[in-house]
Amino acid sequence: MFQVQSYVNKITTMGNHSLRLQVDLEKELSPEENAKVFALYNKLGWFVFKEIEINEEDLLNIPEEAPEFKDQKSSSQILRNRMYVYYKDKFGKDEGFEDWRKKEMLRLGQWYLDKVKD
Repeated sequence: MFQVQSYVNKITTMGNHSLRLQVDLEKELSPEENAKVFALYNKLGWFVFKEIEINEEDLLNIPEEAPEFKDQKSSSQILRNRMYVYYKDKFGKDEGFEDWRKKEMLRLGQWYLDKVKD
């Protein structure tokens, strides 16, 4: 993650209804910071903006895993979707899925722990 004080100076509406943001930095970057920024070129990630410095609590809902391709789902999203299809097929309803999923994830995690102990 890279954090630097900056301004959003221009917002452009694109043809596909997405937005293009122009972000200008407040200060000149060090060579190390420049390298971090250039390493981000043409990569898909998450943009976070706050008028004061960002702390860990602000970042609680940012995925840990970046998708390899634009619009690609994370491994966690894929697993959740597959569990939902199974749940809907097996139980024939939507209600209670999140509770079942959490219990199932705990059960699966314990299964792996037990395998290590064996």
